[in-house]
Amino acid sequence: MKGMIRHHIGVAALLLLLTACQSDRAGTQVTELPEIKNVPDFTFTNYNGASLAAEDLDGKVYIAYFFFTSCGGPCPVMNSKANVLQAEYADVEDFRIVGFSVDPERDTLERLTRYAERYNAAPGRWYMLRNEKSVVADLASRGFMMGDASVPAMHSTRFALVDRGGVIRGYYDGMDDAKVDELRAALNFLLGRDA
Repeated sequence: MKGMIRHHIGVAALLLLLTACQSDRAGTQVTELPEIKNVPDFTFTNYNGASLAAEDLDGKVYIAYFFFTSCGGPCPVMNSKANVLQAEYADVEDFRIVGFSVDPERDTLERLTRYAERYNAAPGRWYMLRNEKSVVADLASRGFMMGDASVPAMHSTRFALVDRGGVIRGYYDGMDDAKVDELRAALNFLLGRDA
C-alpha cells in the first residue's frame, strides 16, 4: 500500500512538473528584440562539400553557433537542442540552423558528414560548416561577438539569433533550458508565429 501511495505521489509530482514546464514555455512571449549588429560576409564549406555564404541566408531566420565534433562537453547538448528546434520548426520554410566548426583541422568534411547524420541535420536546413581556423576565430570573436574560438575548448555555448536581414537579434545560452525557451519565443516573434 505504501509503495502504491509513493507511486501515485511520484506520478502526481511528475505531472505537476511537466505542466509547470509547459506553461513556462507557453507563457514566454516576445514583442520586440534589439538590433545588435549585422553579420559580416562569410563563405564556408558545408559538410556535403557545397559552399554557403552569408548572402545565401538572406531572407532566412537562423540560429548560429560554434562547435567541434570531438567536443564531449557542451557540443552534444547544443546539437541535441538544435535537433529539437529543427523538428519544432520543420514546417517553417525560412528557418535555418548554422553551425561553425572551431576545429577545422580535425573536422574534415567526412567527419562533419557523420556528425550531421548523428544529429539528423536536414540537408539545406541545418549546415555544419568549416573554414580555416583563423577565419572561424575571427568570425566568432569579431563577426558574431561570441568569444575566442581560436582554442576549440573555449568556444561559446550561446546560440545567436539572426533575422531575415542578417542582423543579430539576441544571444541565448544553449546549456540553459530557460534561455532556449526564450530563444523559441524570439524565433516565434521573428517568424510571425504565435507562441
